Amino acid sequence: MMGIGAGVLVAGGAAGGYGYRRSLRLSSSEARQVEKAHFLVAGGSIGGLTVAARLLRGVPNAKVTVIEPRSVHHYQPGYTLVGAGVYKESDVLFDQGSLMQDEMRWVKDYVEAFEPEHNRVVTRGGERIDYDYLIVGLGVETDWDSTEGLSAALETPYAANIYDLKSSSKYWQLAKGFEGGDAVFTFPTGYVKCGGAPQKISFLSEDLWRSQGKRDRVNVHFHTPQAALFPAVPAVNEVVTPMMEKRGLNLHYRQALRAVDPSTRTAIFEQLDGNGGSRELRQHYDLLHAMPRFRTPAPLRNGPLTAEGIGGQLEVDRHTLQHKRFPNVFGVGDCAGTGAAKTAATIRKQAPVVVQNLFDAALGRSLSGVYDGASGCPLLTRYGRCMMFEFDYNGNLVNEWMYQPTKETRRWWQFKVHGLKRMYRHVMLNGWV
Repeated sequence: MMGIGAGVLVAGGAAGGYGYRRSLRLSSSEARQVEKAHFLVAGGSIGGLTVAARLLRGVPNAKVTVIEPRSVHHYQPGYTLVGAGVYKESDVLFDQGSLMQDEMRWVKDYVEAFEPEHNRVVTRGGERIDYDYLIVGLGVETDWDSTEGLSAALETPYAANIYDLKSSSKYWQLAKGFEGGDAVFTFPTGYVKCGGAPQKISFLSEDLWRSQGKRDRVNVHFHTPQAALFPAVPAVNEVVTPMMEKRGLNLHYRQALRAVDPSTRTAIFEQLDGNGGSRELRQHYDLLHAMPRFRTPAPLRNGPLTAEGIGGQLEVDRHTLQHKRFPNVFGVGDCAGTGAAKTAATIRKQAPVVVQNLFDAALGRSLSGVYDGASGCPLLTRYGRCMMFEFDYNGNLVNEWMYQPTKETRRWWQFKVHGLKRMYRHVMLNGWV
């Protein structure tokens, strides 16, 4: 009976997988029409490549060009695990060429300028590439100079940052060798790439020092300009905050990092009172994980595809991901000004919507894909424990039955460490989302 049951499961799974693969395909007549269009993808990281791969799942002969200068692809969701000593640097690196499908044309260059009024992108090398549809997936970059003194501090043996791969490795060395004092962690102002990462590394560091028997010699401080740890997801915030307080983390709210003085090992904050007033506060550190601000790449933030008041991000409709002024331009991932979390989990939800709407546009139909702001976070709260949750634009938890989002479990730790990278590499980057 067990053998029959297993056989039924295998057969059912195979049939389901085949059906799903078939569902990604357009009909022959639709495909022939889509094949006339040129889809240009600006950016060959997870957002751009997921969209490009899914386009080709739907129309295998589609004309898809990807502009990406790098030879090495970084699995950035793994940086936190490098900083925690769980991954090595090599664990988060892929050969970019191995991710580019044969059907894609790879332009190995930087985007220099967007010319949407001419349906054209100019590369740094001077190539002018025309398109029928443009997908912008340039991501965001860490602006190390946005915080005075931070770059200099990161050159000392007292500070590191997990948003840079080499600095992530440095942080692990500093954390495991830390003998005591003030350990200061900060959260930045503005939009944030993986907004849970600063909390994750502070929580894991506290757990590390506890396991090493050093916890009573370390004062852990977490400073955030926000009024709560997770203001976007109240249900999670209500659970995590008392849990962190019980573990003795000193939580400092409405404090924005403005400068670092590495000569005296001082972090300088602006204390916000919530009514427009502020005052300066200074915090000594013996170990510092300080966050600068983020920004989009120069061709986007200084070009015609952004708008006033959105921090240089791509101006898109937050539900269709279509540009508000140029209807043949779409956005995906961190660079898009949607207000959604800037994570790979967001891209997993956005990419199918973008592709559906690209096909609709190419076929002359009304856009049918709708993105509801869905994103997710594997919140590493201690070694071997993780909370997993998904949420929407309104901060509501979704799929609670599956994730049990307010519980720390070994299951989600194992999934974060061993499963997510496989999903990233073999599901998302192959267009199976």
